[in-house]
Amino acid sequence: METQYQYLAFGAVIALLGLKFWRLKQTQKKVAEFMKQNAIIIDVRSVEEFNQAANPKSQNIPLDTLNEACKKLDKTKPIIVCCASGMRSSMAQSLLKRQGFTNVVNAGPWTKTLD
Repeated sequence: METQYQYLAFGAVIALLGLKFWRLKQTQKKVAEFMKQNAIIIDVRSVEEFNQAANPKSQNIPLDTLNEACKKLDKTKPIIVCCASGMRSSMAQSLLKRQGFTNVVNAGPWTKTLD
């Protein structure tokens, strides 16, 4: 019986890893598609982080200012949000979707937005 639980746990881990890999591939496809459509790339890290290194095509809108700044963004353009790890860009994606933006993808770390 204990061996069955071990197999089930192992199977669950494999399934979760597979799902994570599938989501990563879907995000990579979406980022590539958006880049071809001249997407707006928004880096939501702090100004200090952005100044240290960033995608040269991105604009810096720190997460804590995004709610106000999104009023000036074009809702018809695709948007790629990025940050250091994917946490803040996930929050930014949710915020933008609540504000009516429909074509938003979270690229996670800003390095994944490079051509």
